Amino acid sequence: MSLRTRRWPALAALAICVALVAASCNMNGQAWEASLLLNNERTDRGMLELTLEASLNAKAQAWAETMAAKGSVSHSNLADGIPAGWGRLGENVGWGRSVQEAHDLFMASPRHRAAILDPRFSSFGTGVSVRDGRYYVVQVFAG
Repeated sequence: MSLRTRRWPALAALAICVALVAASCNMNGQAWEASLLLNNERTDRGMLELTLEASLNAKAQAWAETMAAKGSVSHSNLADGIPAGWGRLGENVGWGRSVQEAHDLFMASPRHRAAILDPRFSSFGTGVSVRDGRYYVVQVFAG
């Protein structure tokens, strides 16, 4: 069996693991993409990845859906829907024509970029809802 042939089972296993993690955190494919982009920014700079947290994902997804339904971007009442015990909370909200574009806009904004790269955060959740070609993206951070 060649290396190329042996690689397919490993890739299939990896895809299954990714799907299971996303499903366990109640994430759609776009939210998973947003989470990967966020953690890649951190690891590219030698920082630790943030840990996906199911309650933060639920909060982020619910708010992304609210923004999409309204057709506008606004911050949530951040503490709503988040279990007690976190010392620090943060939130990025925005929209783009794709998850990548929304991420690029976050990274181009000093305040949004600072939240993504804040070493005081240890956990996060992402939510994405699409309406009329707009990808409403929410990132919720906790530390």
